[in-house]
Amino acid sequence: MPKEDYLLKYLEKLSRVIAAMFGFRDKGFPEDALQLADECFKELFGINQEELDVMPFEHFVELIKKGGYSAIFLEILAKLLYETAKSKEISDNSIEFHQKALEVYILLNEKDKTFSFEREMIISELKELIEKSK
Repeated sequence: MPKEDYLLKYLEKLSRVIAAMFGFRDKGFPEDALQLADECFKELFGINQEELDVMPFEHFVELIKKGGYSAIFLEILAKLLYETAKSKEISDNSIEFHQKALEVYILLNEKDKTFSFEREMIISELKELIEKSK
């Protein structure tokens, strides 16, 4: 039971971080949003955002698949990657985070068979952004 309580509290914390990132980005402070994301990536994977920037896509997918994460965790991770990508849109390397967010959303769809209109809209948006960048 204590392990489940810890996980719930952790997921709630990540949800608040994502909301704060959106707020910072919406108010014109994407650097603050990226700093929050960096702290989360360090806590989740033990790597910083810069390392995640340059991590080959295949290695990232392998890291996520090996983690055996629950659908709830994958959803939070996908949102974190999505908000990070949106905060980085002024930079050239945002497309890497768009691709990584898309992959996590696809994995989430495989794991969670519940249809989500919001999720499908985000997947479509990510695919369109990636396609435009090519």
